[in-house]
Amino acid sequence: MEHYPIVLALSRAALQTPNTAVENHLRRLIKALEKDGQAEQADGLNKLVRNTGKSVAIQPSRVVLSLAAMGGEMLTPSVKPPVDKETSAPLAEIVFPSETLDAHPIFEENLSASIDSLLEEWKNIDKLKGSGINPALALMLFGAPGTGKTFLAHHIARELNYPLVVAKLDGLISSFLGTTARNISNLFAFANRYKCILLLDEFDAVAKLRDDPNELGELKRVVNTLLQCLDTRNNIGFTISITNHEALLDPAIWRRFDIRIEIPKPIHQTREQILLRNLPKNLKLKKSQINFLTWITDGYSGSDIAKLSNFIKRKIAIQGSKFDFFETVRSYIILSAKDQENNRRQAVIGRPEELAIELNRDPEHSMSQEALAELFGKAQSTISRWLKSEKKHKE
Repeated sequence: MEHYPIVLALSRAALQTPNTAVENHLRRLIKALEKDGQAEQADGLNKLVRNTGKSVAIQPSRVVLSLAAMGGEMLTPSVKPPVDKETSAPLAEIVFPSETLDAHPIFEENLSASIDSLLEEWKNIDKLKGSGINPALALMLFGAPGTGKTFLAHHIARELNYPLVVAKLDGLISSFLGTTARNISNLFAFANRYKCILLLDEFDAVAKLRDDPNELGELKRVVNTLLQCLDTRNNIGFTISITNHEALLDPAIWRRFDIRIEIPKPIHQTREQILLRNLPKNLKLKKSQINFLTWITDGYSGSDIAKLSNFIKRKIAIQGSKFDFFETVRSYIILSAKDQENNRRQAVIGRPEELAIELNRDPEHSMSQEALAELFGKAQSTISRWLKSEKKHKE
């Protein structure tokens, strides 16, 4: 749905005072979104409706107390971000909690538990400060592209009910001598003034190794400015940095972040959960089809899986009752060359018999003859013959 964050914010505001008419209209919208295959947005609105009447009583206490323990002014929509004095381009974008998608990122169980532990700490800043304990306020998120780092940062901000001041550091770099360092200083001065989470995206664009022979002296001075700003902010407010290229970071940068989380590509079980969230609920896939999608997405990031899911949604919308699951997946694999080059990709675009053999002999997630028969729409005797032919070939 276009402008979903605005619709969500309006709905939340309207439900501050319970209203049956508003709830009924929202339920109609939820059904329409589910019918259109926009399950994630429908889930967000559904959660909002379910929590009507109890969120007002439950939510504010812990988060508000933690917020009060942090210094700074309240950041409101009327406040404008700082700008580059040479180009007048904004140095950051301000994203308020009501503009963030109301959905939890899907990660492996241990990682999710660790993130919940971090959120618990950040929701209890007042208790830590009251006990004379300095909270860890700086978080580094790193890992392959598309694994959910930015999504996680927005989720954290929403859970804390904090606005995000989002700065892409590659956009702060200027060709004018001294301007980049000034932009960084102005950005941090702005964030330090308000109650907010400072999100530094594309962090490696500025925080590079100072001994890199390919970098000029100006950028080395910029790193020193960044280090000083991080030191100052460490006791003032929350900072989250994101990078896809952690190997490029200066060692001194790492020491400024007490919390460092690597976001990996999803494992088998996590991929299945991401697929089930992204695929339309009315598709009603068979277990064998879900297992097949989970198998072929080995090595995919969450973003890659979302692309596959969106491709399937488009084909369902166009083909309707003529939708062919297996041919749709094969078509996507062919049309996404260079994205994921592996043996599984080659098996999908090859002969069905060879694919069945690959699925059956997978050491971790082998598919039975019965499941393969369901997947390929063949008799189990046919699948048995395919598998036996492979054994004969080996002999």
